[in-house]
Amino acid sequence: MTNEPSLRDYIRRYAAGEIPREEMLDTVASWRFEVEDWDEAHPEPSHQDNTLSVVAGERLLGRLTREDVEEIHRRRTSRDA
Repeated sequence: MTNEPSLRDYIRRYAAGEIPREEMLDTVASWRFEVEDWDEAHPEPSHQDNTLSVVAGERLLGRLTREDVEEIHRRRTSRDA
């Protein structure tokens, strides 16, 4: 894990109502994601807090909606274009 802020914690704060949706969308869409470390000792990258898998996992846990994930993807795609 790096010294970067934790995306997992950020999304949990959003889900708790501490961060407005628009701010969360802008922030997550511009987040510096880590490359996932596929270590046999960690079959899921739960030891990494800043990967795209975190976004998918938080969606499965209900902290992000399908619309949130789609909008994050749209913003990342348009920013990278």
